[in-house]
Amino acid sequence: MLKTKNLLPLMLCLLLGYTAFGQTSRGQGRYFLQLQDGQVFYANKLQYKSPLFKSSHFLLDDSLKFNPSMVNVYQNEDGFFARVEAGSSYNSFAKRLTDGPRIDRFYTTRTYYDGGYGYSPYGYGYGMPRTSRKRIYFFSKDEGPLYIMNYDNLETALSDNASSMALLHRYKKDKLINTGVSIVGAGLLAVGAVKSINNSQEVNGSTSIDINPLMYAGAGILGAQLIINLFQKDKLTQAMEVYNYQLKQ
Repeated sequence: MLKTKNLLPLMLCLLLGYTAFGQTSRGQGRYFLQLQDGQVFYANKLQYKSPLFKSSHFLLDDSLKFNPSMVNVYQNEDGFFARVEAGSSYNSFAKRLTDGPRIDRFYTTRTYYDGGYGYSPYGYGYGMPRTSRKRIYFFSKDEGPLYIMNYDNLETALSDNASSMALLHRYKKDKLINTGVSIVGAGLLAVGAVKSINNSQEVNGSTSIDINPLMYAGAGILGAQLIINLFQKDKLTQAMEVYNYQLKQ
């Protein structure tokens, strides 16, 4: 039988543990939302609401609301989302694409506007603005903050893996080669275009232009480069995949 002097500290520890649990985890459900202070709330229905004339908010089980600025990560039927660093020009949260032992990959979508300058029914000028959407990729290491997926950030995060570093160095080398090929191809096109215009002739009141072979050469180089790049897997993604794969071995 426990003595009273031993029972009192045990009860105190249990009480403190129960209190701490109550501060960090609340409710039940298959989805969850974690605040920036570490508190976790569970729900069977978790929605992100963005009303037209009201402030955006998270809604849990149609009753509990949270301002997006309070939220760190959340998971609902659409997937797992993590906060993009404060003050960035990207969307507030990025969706997880891959869940690795240490490196996770995320993306968010950004909308670009061209300002509406271009062709309109009344000629060139300000017409209807056009939009385009582009994915912005991020990664996190050991469930840490999100970083933009680029060479410099990955070089720091993956520096303890030789295979990943080899892929990153190959990526940097290929990028330099691609830049050089693009310059050569564009230069040949430009020179060929100038020569074609200079060699143009007037025939029966119309202008006849003979395409200079340099234009074909430049277009061929750029076309071949585009096709090769389409079938090459992104080495930044490969470097992360190798990092995670070797940890599983």
